[in-house]
Amino acid sequence: MPLNEHLAELQHILDQQLLTPLFQPILSLTSGELVGYEALIRGPSDSPLHSPLLLFKSAMTFGLLERLEMLCRKISISAFAAAKVEGLLFLNVNPLLLLTSDHPTGLTKQLIQQSGLDPSRVVIELSEQYQVDDANLLLTAVCHYRELGFLIAIDDLGSGFSGLKLWSELKPEIVKIDRYFIDEVHRDPTKKAFVKNIIALAKATGSKVVAEGIETSEELLLCRELGADLGQGYLLGRPAAGFLKHPQHHLLLSQASSNVSYADSILPLVMDQMAISAQTPSSQVFEIFQKRPELHCLAVLEGEKPVGLISKVALYEKFSQPYGRSLFEKKPVRDGMDNNPIIVDEQASLDEVSQLVSASADDDQSWFFIVTRDGNYLGVSSIRQLLKRVSDNKVQLARYANPLTMLPGNVPIYRHIDQLLQSSQSFSVAYLDLNHFKPYNDFYGYSKGDLVIQLLADVIQQEVNSHCDFVGHIGGDDFIIVFPEDEDNPGATACCSRIVSQFQQRIMFYYEPEHLAAKGFAANDRSGGTHFYPLLSLAVGLVSPDPQQCRSHHDVSALVTAAKQQAKKIAEGGIFVSRRRQPLLVVQS
Repeated sequence: MPLNEHLAELQHILDQQLLTPLFQPILSLTSGELVGYEALIRGPSDSPLHSPLLLFKSAMTFGLLERLEMLCRKISISAFAAAKVEGLLFLNVNPLLLLTSDHPTGLTKQLIQQSGLDPSRVVIELSEQYQVDDANLLLTAVCHYRELGFLIAIDDLGSGFSGLKLWSELKPEIVKIDRYFIDEVHRDPTKKAFVKNIIALAKATGSKVVAEGIETSEELLLCRELGADLGQGYLLGRPAAGFLKHPQHHLLLSQASSNVSYADSILPLVMDQMAISAQTPSSQVFEIFQKRPELHCLAVLEGEKPVGLISKVALYEKFSQPYGRSLFEKKPVRDGMDNNPIIVDEQASLDEVSQLVSASADDDQSWFFIVTRDGNYLGVSSIRQLLKRVSDNKVQLARYANPLTMLPGNVPIYRHIDQLLQSSQSFSVAYLDLNHFKPYNDFYGYSKGDLVIQLLADVIQQEVNSHCDFVGHIGGDDFIIVFPEDEDNPGATACCSRIVSQFQQRIMFYYEPEHLAAKGFAANDRSGGTHFYPLLSLAVGLVSPDPQQCRSHHDVSALVTAAKQQAKKIAEGGIFVSRRRQPLLVVQS
């Protein structure tokens, strides 16, 4: 289309106000609740300027961007207010327009007042894609909006020119991470590191983080595990003219109260596919399988509750028998379904499901299982997917496991602690370290030293609650135990005392008799002189971090390391219980 025709079309759209507002939901990644909607815009469906990209590009070309933006705000605010929905309204604002001397700064306030909306429910989104040369003028304009009661957000963080500089100057209430960094974040270590650091910075400065462009359950669960506050994307809800009370995949976010991590969750395996009523005639189910070749089984429901599973193979087998079709086609599907399918709750871990699968009958229908939410049907998954996920997890854990003890190493330790912090769960952490281990290792040899480390690992694992406590091997003679604090798992101090006592009894078998009698041995130190080294003893630093003040495993590490250093001052080993629950330096949000 020639430029003059584009201009005529644009002027026609603006004169007749032929724009359609769409609204995309933004959800809390912790509670699953709707937080608000981002207002988006489309041109007429039969217009060459239907696409927002072409619409705004044309407006910028012909100097009509400000007129277009103000009309977008008017239409979006009016539609949002008329729908009487709860939550925030996110409005996109080109920051370059705020710098023009004739920008109508009072118009947005007037539109809000006319609609009856509270300004505190409106978020002004400033995209980082546009380079702003006059930062002071932009800051003045933003302060004006903030004084009117609006919230401020930086959109597309990471896509533009100076996001961190803009962030530090504007101090936004909300930061939206550009969708580029969310796409396949679970597969890309660089993207994951970026998202993780942005979230940590946001928590330190008091900003909420929106992960944009979430399109898969893996991206969703990992963003939540990394600590993102809010989520937006096609998986959670597409832009629509209406306002959805229950956005897509709200069910995935209902797991927020669960302590199952992304790596252990079965939710990424769930196929959100159709189910059928138990009264459905078998002939109708047969037709469904014929029309939908990708379906291998269907869950059978009574109301919303799953009562069975029918597989394509089983139904086809019945219909292929002599007179099979005439015998079964009019009967309800419940007469031919598996009455004892594997049914698991969405919060079940991979290990729990694996155990159920291992105990199930080896038939065709047992290759699938049903997943429920609060007892209602959620979806189905396959044993093949489950086995692959379990295998992938084992390979991943093996990569990070300590080769001497096969206990989880640093990366799984960090993940576990971050998960507990994000779920605001109370817990205690013990840091165990051997006193005088290096002289022992040098004198008796590294082979004997390895046996001592394995002894300590055995003692720890014998004394902890294997169902609740997490044991990690940092490296060398350093170990970590994480104790969840709940009624099923009391007494972190008592457990550590048992470990210290057991180690002191069993370490005696790892010395020569003369060294036991002397309670130590003499050996050359680093300077070449002779030094007497006491028998090995165990130092344990124990802390109970405050989940509200400790923002990541780094804070917890600082706490427990300080406690361990105090424990090492105890002459014959022992436990130091720290009263400190937060890092020395905490940035208040």
